[in-house]
Amino acid sequence: MISRRSAFKKTKRLFVIAAEGDATEPMYFAAFQPGRHGTFRLKVLDNPRHKTSPLKVVERLTDYERVYQPGSDTEYWAVVDRDTWVEEELAAAWTLIGTKKGHYHLALSNPCFELWLWLHLFPNRPFAGRHDCCRSLAREWSGFRTKSDFDVAALVTTQHIADACERARRLDTDPSTPWPRHQATRIHQLVERLR
Repeated sequence: MISRRSAFKKTKRLFVIAAEGDATEPMYFAAFQPGRHGTFRLKVLDNPRHKTSPLKVVERLTDYERVYQPGSDTEYWAVVDRDTWVEEELAAAWTLIGTKKGHYHLALSNPCFELWLWLHLFPNRPFAGRHDCCRSLAREWSGFRTKSDFDVAALVTTQHIADACERARRLDTDPSTPWPRHQATRIHQLVERLR
């Protein structure tokens, strides 16, 4: 008996990412594009007019879902920095995510996304804030020239990603909270889904 191949392929899981930043985060996640034969699809949303508040990041995800209706096999990830946002601003984003019944996620870095980049190459150290983290990254790694000019390929090796994920898990001392209250990052939760 000859078996026929189905005319329909199983839909690949779609990951939709909206980030607060308009340079560093899109450059980093673009390196995860799976290509034609990958096991998932990836859409990194543009950041028009540099809408940066946590709530605006989540709203870009909800707008994408409303307009394109990609289906139930989609995960939406808001990539946000703790930076100077007050608790109420973060809570507003978290509340909107909570209304989406498990398809929406918050990957927050405290103080900033560059902490995640740092963890690819170095063990954690305390940073006074975003500027200290960026200056330290530029001083310690010649591949980081600016937030829009860094050697992404050097970071996304299997070993560097594994190191970053392990270091990030150790840093997140209370993963039951909606976002890290102290220096930590939850970007590893997204990256582990993409690997």
